[in-house]
Amino acid sequence: MMKKIMLSAAIFVALTSSVFAFVPQMSFFVNGEVATARVFNNTGRPFVCSGNAFGQTSRGVVLNAWFNQIYVTPGMYADAYVYSNYYDPFTNAWAQVDCQFSW
Repeated sequence: MMKKIMLSAAIFVALTSSVFAFVPQMSFFVNGEVATARVFNNTGRPFVCSGNAFGQTSRGVVLNAWFNQIYVTPGMYADAYVYSNYYDPFTNAWAQVDCQFSW
């Protein structure tokens, strides 16, 4: 019985430590028709990110782009772009991103 409890506890700890998600360091850029969300990897391990990037136009319209499983190596970054048109440029950008360490 005690062996089963110890084995269950060890499996639980191993699984919960590998499923941990976090919000990475990000920056945002607005350049007329393009809103950019940039995810930085300032850790020593690669990670994988998924989420939504948003851009709000001058008329108040919110546009978004979804991205899934973007691999970011240590010291690098990945960009997610949202596009508008010339007649309704972006004024704001933000993102909702979750990342997990990869092996």
